[in-house]
Amino acid sequence: KETRRGGEEQAVSPSVDFPASGDLRDVLLVAALASPHPQAADAIAHPTDVAVITAARAAGLEDQLARPRQRDAPFEPGQAYHAAVVAGRFCLKGAPETVCPRCTQVRRDGTDQPLEEAGRQALLGQVQRLSERGLRILMVADGPPDTPLGDPQGLCALGFVGISDPIRPTVPSAVRRCREAGVRVLMITGDHPATARTIARTIGLLDGESEILTGADLTALDDAALDRRLEQAKVIARATPLDKLRIIESLRRRGHTVAMTGDGVNDAPALRLADVGVAMGRGGTEVARQAADVVLADDNFATLVEALVEGRGFWRNMRGALGLLLGGNLGELGLIVGTTALGFASPLNTRQILAVNLITDALPALSVVLQPPENRNLAALAREGTAALDAPLRRDVFRRGTATALPALAAYLLARRWSTPSEAGAVAFGTVVTTQLAQTLDVGWSEANLNGTVLGAVGGSAGFLLATLTLRPLRNLLGLAAPPPAGWALIGLGGLTAVALSRLFAVTGSRCPTASLTRKPLLTVATSPVLPQEV
Repeated sequence: KETRRGGEEQAVSPSVDFPASGDLRDVLLVAALASPHPQAADAIAHPTDVAVITAARAAGLEDQLARPRQRDAPFEPGQAYHAAVVAGRFCLKGAPETVCPRCTQVRRDGTDQPLEEAGRQALLGQVQRLSERGLRILMVADGPPDTPLGDPQGLCALGFVGISDPIRPTVPSAVRRCREAGVRVLMITGDHPATARTIARTIGLLDGESEILTGADLTALDDAALDRRLEQAKVIARATPLDKLRIIESLRRRGHTVAMTGDGVNDAPALRLADVGVAMGRGGTEVARQAADVVLADDNFATLVEALVEGRGFWRNMRGALGLLLGGNLGELGLIVGTTALGFASPLNTRQILAVNLITDALPALSVVLQPPENRNLAALAREGTAALDAPLRRDVFRRGTATALPALAAYLLARRWSTPSEAGAVAFGTVVTTQLAQTLDVGWSEANLNGTVLGAVGGSAGFLLATLTLRPLRNLLGLAAPPPAGWALIGLGGLTAVALSRLFAVTGSRCPTASLTRKPLLTVATSPVLPQEV
């Protein structure tokens, strides 16, 4: 039986043929009774319960499922089972390694037979074999109605429930993209280690046996040892909510940025503690959604990878825009300092500088920031740099400032030879604008991201430049003279020179490399709810 996460039931395959009576129906009945009442508010809080209840309904046990629970002990990670007393019968389902030691009998063909230690080991061996097929295994047992809920003993083993949890087709490729990009994926699950191993191998996460830890292993490790082991581990099986907190704390001690996914009430503390808590929007509880920073609408791990692509692309765009903005401002400053050092008055007045910054700088830079990444390869996106103004970005600002200042200064000095100082100032103003617009186009071209938004922003700024140099009211507003005919050639030549200088500096090694969010690889801690497609 398959049930979509969040409890949306699908039609049961008509090929399923449940017997009218017998052990199978009894196992399904007890397993369903040891679950939340079908009409309870939390009946669809966990997909495992949904699958069990749906299978029991398919077996024609709907009427018996509606019986009230006389006593109930919901599933808790510390006890690893759900117990209930219904219609004078103690019902229990849970982790086999927890339930099996509590059983002293086993039911075969309707007859209770003694269960010795050898028989228990045989049952656990069957659990191992089923788990290696990737099934999530629950053991089902019953007992007399006066059995204590807190520590049930002397139970009768009825059988196992195996739940198939198919992997979404997009998960293996998403895990591979993360690994290629230096993003570690750590799967934390409450499943049996054999089940977790099979799933991890299926999605391409696991390479060796030593990479699997269990909650019991974590309990035996002190913080220092845990830090060392987690650097190699990729799967944590039979993990409890407290284990998740210790894992996050350990990873953060090691300098990682941690994104944690979860869907249950018990996941809320871990979601809150992580740098980024990601809750499941379809199958997650309201408590998990409230505790998280991000809610994943489709419960799909591949969506997290796409979010990383968008985030890294935005970070790279922001750094590129900062390089353009600060480089342009540095170029204007270099022009003013250069002309002053040569004994000339500043070619740019306050209104002209303000116009350049507001219109011809901000608009193209904003268009760069807003571009979605054309390259969806996570590994090809940002890798180095953590600060907005780190050393690579400072080199990029200096490179762009030089590529703006030198052509503008040269154009101003040449224009002064055959024109008035005010006309030369107009040439310098126009050259500052064209050098920055040309570098914006060059950035889009080199990043294969030269689309309509960037072209529109550059075209709008170029239109503003043309209007300010040709329309008398705008020239008067900014204190500009009409440039001489030869000055227009200098303005156009300045843009080409800026691109040539910028690329020359890049070839010599001063180009700003791409950047990412962290000094160490971003570590995504993924629990099992984001990996499977259905239960």
